[in-house]
Amino acid sequence: MIKDMRIRMAQPSDTLAIGTVLERCGLPMDDLPRLVGEFHVAVLDAQLVGCACAELFGDTAIIRSVAVLREWRDQGVASHLVHAVMMRARANGSRRAVLLSSTCPSYFARYGFSLIHASKLPIEVLESQEFRRLRDTSALCMSAELT
Repeated sequence: MIKDMRIRMAQPSDTLAIGTVLERCGLPMDDLPRLVGEFHVAVLDAQLVGCACAELFGDTAIIRSVAVLREWRDQGVASHLVHAVMMRARANGSRRAVLLSSTCPSYFARYGFSLIHASKLPIEVLESQEFRRLRDTSALCMSAELT
């Protein structure tokens, strides 16, 4: 990871900067105001350069909105963000993390995620905004145990 990079929980004042990162990475930001408190951010020299979110549904966390500005990719930023949101989800009682990925399933496999059929997930996860948004796409459903 970059020497002076800090990973921390997002604050409400980070909303605009997170939105900018999501937009530049082509990810949706329509539910950002509702979820900003569930994000972790990567900050370098007062610039927010990456983010990730774990939205909690009972004992299941949806890992989503993992984004790093192009100029800071391939330097371990996303890895630290994913670890941070998974650790926080575990600390908040989640036993499983799930996600939908259409572009980088092999990336998430290194964190213990494997392909599963979405029908095995709790109904509240399937009815989440994230899953409804990607229901009719080529996104793959993946799951990892957090115990």
